[in-house]
Amino acid sequence: MRRKRSFAAILLGAAVAGFVLTGCGTQSDITPILIPSSTENDITADEVDELSKAETQDAADNSDSQKEAEPVVEISYSDVSATEVESVSDNEINEVFEEEVKKTEDGKIIVDLVMFMGQSNMSGAGGDAARAPHVPVDHGYEFRAVSDPTRLYPIEEPFGKNESNLNGIYDLPGAKKGSLVSAFANRYYKETGVPIVAVSASQGGTDTDFWLSPSTVSDFTERQKRAQVWLESNDYYIRKQYVIWLQGESDAIDDITVEGYKQNMDNIIRPLFIGGVQKVFMITPGRIVETKDFFENIVEAQIELCRNSGYYALATTALCRVSTEYMVDSWHYNQSVLNMIGDQAAMSAAYYTNNRREMCLYDYRHDTTYIPDGFDYPDDVEVEPLNINEDCGLERIE
Repeated sequence: MRRKRSFAAILLGAAVAGFVLTGCGTQSDITPILIPSSTENDITADEVDELSKAETQDAADNSDSQKEAEPVVEISYSDVSATEVESVSDNEINEVFEEEVKKTEDGKIIVDLVMFMGQSNMSGAGGDAARAPHVPVDHGYEFRAVSDPTRLYPIEEPFGKNESNLNGIYDLPGAKKGSLVSAFANRYYKETGVPIVAVSASQGGTDTDFWLSPSTVSDFTERQKRAQVWLESNDYYIRKQYVIWLQGESDAIDDITVEGYKQNMDNIIRPLFIGGVQKVFMITPGRIVETKDFFENIVEAQIELCRNSGYYALATTALCRVSTEYMVDSWHYNQSVLNMIGDQAAMSAAYYTNNRREMCLYDYRHDTTYIPDGFDYPDDVEVEPLNINEDCGLERIE
């Protein structure tokens, strides 16, 4: 049995579980989440006894024997009025009637809340909205926590283009061109039958010091909180809460150490776990055109986090194998790569959702099978690598 340790800061966060939002509210009711004033990971001597008990419980919660309470589900079919029937084709009618909506026994629609966080490759700086897949109605939604936190929108590319906040996370107009989110939503729905509610929280050119700044922390925790409040106030049941993280290029420029990056990540993510996030799925960065191993420290730090802490899981390392012919400049990947990465990250997240344990993956950085600790996998598991550049639908886009 492989086991993961948890970082102590999250355990301390359990003591302030009152920050987790439930119940109803409106935009005017929302107040900022209070963020712990200290960003240190240290534990005082007085807390040792209490934390040792919490560690034992946490290890059990993050093992493969963990059994999370799931809502009782009934399947209902979408209603179609006579007027609507007259306005659509036979094929469209069949698609509507065959669409299954998972609900709790008291009638709430089940969704999984997913925040997409990181820098320019998460924003989609090299993407192309026209080459992103279409997300069918009810297979995924966008909650616009900044521009309109009053409803759900269909997921459309460029995802998050309206979600800049001058006082926090802010991408310049046009910086978002097409993202991995649409591909993620489609694959996740295919694997789980549950739509995601996607929240944008990405900005190009940002290092972990940016993500630690009080204004940034206030912004992304507020986005999480607004999404929760709106969904819970409008007959949705949030089954899972995840973060998909793709970042590290700017920290590589800063020459951050492995330990420095890991500590920064723990401090960035802590408030989101206090708010209800259950897992951070990490997409490791790949390379720059000029240098293959430019992100070596970042990739190592992220893999160590995923291996040693139950709060992180590896989404994919496939960017480490992508050829430079599928990049649009020194730093950014084209839309076909983003589609592929979104699809692979969704398979990892969906596997965890469906099986309550993390997925064994092929580690393209080290050319070996990655076996997550803390789950009952034998040591000799082998995952066959994909021919990323030939068999994954990548296109050379001029």
